[in-house]
Amino acid sequence: FYIDRYDVTNRAFFEFVSDLAGWRKDALDSDQQNGRYLEHWVDDQPADELLDHPVVFVTWHAAVAFCDWQGKRLPTEPEFEWAAQSSDRPGEFPWGSELPDDDRVNWGANGIDTTVPVGSYPPNPRGLYDMSGNVWHFTATPWLGTYAEALADPEAAAAAVGDPGVRRVVRGGSFGANAANLRVRYRDSHRPYDAREMVGFRCARLAD
Repeated sequence: FYIDRYDVTNRAFFEFVSDLAGWRKDALDSDQQNGRYLEHWVDDQPADELLDHPVVFVTWHAAVAFCDWQGKRLPTEPEFEWAAQSSDRPGEFPWGSELPDDDRVNWGANGIDTTVPVGSYPPNPRGLYDMSGNVWHFTATPWLGTYAEALADPEAAAAAVGDPGVRRVVRGGSFGANAANLRVRYRDSHRPYDAREMVGFRCARLAD
């Protein structure tokens, strides 16, 4: 599979909503979001200074629709974890085993307390930027507890994939994360309709 080098930006998401008006800030039904969809945009568009920041305040369904618009899809949880680190340089974090610091990642200890433009920090060994920090990433994978719990009931797992209301796995940590959240194996979940300031996404697709 292929996975995007960068997170989806406000600039790219603005192109998407300009093309598909049903995903505009003023068009999305209240029962499809938590009332905070694209909250940081003014007059239905992002501020110039945010154009190259990762888009946040989006729902999981909006992320799915954006990826589909590009002929792509959200990565699965295993794909994201695999992409986050290189097999020839394994470690707890995308950059290796060293603890996070302000030169490697936008995280909770640097005092920025908001997003920064994508690609502001060095890429991981696979050439992918911001696989940890800056924003959490929606994945396609439903949250069913631990890996063991998901594997124990494959029928429930299959049903959850098709249920648009089930919580989804998020990966990568955000600008408010501690070191534990930034580990490539750390996993958490997020409600699909819950648009928040620390959750964004990137797209993937199967290899040709």
